[in-house]
Amino acid sequence: MTHTWVSSQAAAVPTTYHSGSFASRRSIGVHKRQENANNWKFARGLFFLFAFLILFSGFTLVHTFASSGEVAHASSNEIVITVDTGDTMWQLARAYKKDSMDTRQAVHEIAKRNGLSNTTVRVGQSLILPERILP
Repeated sequence: MTHTWVSSQAAAVPTTYHSGSFASRRSIGVHKRQENANNWKFARGLFFLFAFLILFSGFTLVHTFASSGEVAHASSNEIVITVDTGDTMWQLARAYKKDSMDTRQAVHEIAKRNGLSNTTVRVGQSLILPERILP
């Protein structure tokens, strides 16, 4: 039901009061939907902020606990050799290992001791031969 009153001071501007009309219910529904959309945007932003913080702190912890990449100096029981032209880690391991040790195990031990991820060596590179492979 719609009522319209015209006051004497504002004769040109009608004032309309809606009591339970479809238009008023619709405007309230639109307002609530906009409010809900804003709440979801805020919640989604908050979620991504926390996810980023957790991910960043994870990377920080991994970096903190990771090794520095530096190889410890050779002890008195270890041998330091320099790679010559044509040398491979397999040849060096075969030449310096115990007779009872498998060459594959010696290569693995040398790579692990020197912090290498593969068995490729360069001319002039210094390698530390660990005590456990030496005769």
